Amino acid sequence: MAKYYEQYKDVLEKHGYTLDMEGNVRDAMGNQAAAEDRFGNIYCTDPNLRRILDETTIENIPPKRARNEKGHLMADDPSTPDVNEAWEGGVAPKKKKTKSK
Repeated sequence: MAKYYEQYKDVLEKHGYTLDMEGNVRDAMGNQAAAEDRFGNIYCTDPNLRRILDETTIENIPPKRARNEKGHLMADDPSTPDVNEAWEGGVAPKKKKTKSK
């Protein structure tokens, strides 16, 4: 199951929050600020965290390559054309157009 707050990990760490292995967000004092239950429902009790997440859109976060448990890059599974497993979030970045000479 994908963890919702993992896509915001860099932004959260920049603001002093940490993300634990279960996908819970903790503030600088170790208090739980947000969580995701086993059904995929997300909860956020910290108003500052809500403001940070509202200001941060997923489009502003640069895409990252997905890695397995050993840290190796993962490949895309061709049997699932609607999801790209090689990228976190399942969507590959747009290809840049090259200028013709």
